[in-house]
Amino acid sequence: EEMNEMYQYSPLTMGWCINCHRETNVDLKGNDYYAKIHEELATKYGVEKVTIAQLGGLECGKCHY
Repeated sequence: EEMNEMYQYSPLTMGWCINCHRETNVDLKGNDYYAKIHEELATKYGVEKVTIAQLGGLECGKCHY
């Protein structure tokens, strides 16, 4: 088998990861398990959409364990 040559599109630095976590909205609506969490976080942060960062996604241990 052969594979096409690949390249790294993004730098994959911690800054790149953190910016993504700050900007990416988590789709928690429509999932009864997360409905209460979404409601609490949306109220806490005064937003309609919740980001990965607001779920604790800026803690290093979330990815690096």
